Amino acid sequence: MMKSWLLSFSLLCAIAGCGGSNSTAKPIPEPTKQHQPGKYLFAAVYENHSWLHTRKGFVIKGNGDLYYFDLSDTTATLPAAEQASEAELTRFFEAARFEFVQTVPAEQLNQLWLQGRDLSNNTLGKEQSSCRDAGKYQYLMFQPVGNQQYRQALIYQTGDFRREQQDSKAELLKDYLVKQAVKLQIAYILDPDGNNWCSGL
Repeated sequence: MMKSWLLSFSLLCAIAGCGGSNSTAKPIPEPTKQHQPGKYLFAAVYENHSWLHTRKGFVIKGNGDLYYFDLSDTTATLPAAEQASEAELTRFFEAARFEFVQTVPAEQLNQLWLQGRDLSNNTLGKEQSSCRDAGKYQYLMFQPVGNQQYRQALIYQTGDFRREQQDSKAELLKDYLVKQAVKLQIAYILDPDGNNWCSGL
């Protein structure tokens, strides 16, 4: 009885290709693991202290919600170090006026995130003097590095001084963030055919 069962099992395996090199069954691939954005993802920050104390901008959270902020009446300052904690960023962005504007569509947000995920401040070009008394416009990305810490990657800076990423992946991010800044009247188009670096473009 045992022999006939083993013989039957062996025949079935031979027919089905059990454990053989002719097996057509393909292993299911492991899902690709990707780092996910944290609480904050992108921001545009405009500061000018030449005439009036101005500090305003917008921030896009990891869930796609875009908020406008105005900190002109506060002493809140963006962390100067390349790495900042989530608590430090929250204290800055949400120190005063903090208003929901819109939600970036998930597909667009994911495209922006993937474009900028590997950007590094090591690929920034040289700082150039652009304007005078124009303040500082910074377009930033926040890359989570674990333990609620973020690497602050500068995508583009203009105003008194201009500096931008040389990595071509940053171009899409720069264009998107500058357009949002214009919509929210943080940056301005002064002359359609001229140099608008002084106005945040």
